[in-house]
Amino acid sequence: MSAAYENVDYDGLLAKIDRREKSLVIDVRERHEIAATGSLPNSINIPLGELKNDLNLPDEAFEEKHKVRKPDKENDEIVFSCMRGNRSRQAADIAFEQDYKKLFNYMGGWVEWSIKHP
Repeated sequence: MSAAYENVDYDGLLAKIDRREKSLVIDVRERHEIAATGSLPNSINIPLGELKNDLNLPDEAFEEKHKVRKPDKENDEIVFSCMRGNRSRQAADIAFEQDYKKLFNYMGGWVEWSIKHP
């Protein structure tokens, strides 16, 4: 694992999705992109430009906005996804700067997901 995050492939993402209680998948694409393509199962959408602010929200405000429990900085895994893996790398760096420890970048992004999981 690098200092900030670990890359995961399609199979790694499937394993993380199955571990919902300890893994949160955050798609950092813009809302219009998700509206056009759909989203990963059990994921939430926080556009990259809003991520830093949302990760700094109090727990209750995060849960109210996103309808999921805010991830614990030490114990919960966050998997970031986007269209092709570029913005998700940036997102992992942002979360690392906010002291989140268990960070993952889904390298294939929506492009790979839509091919392998039609």
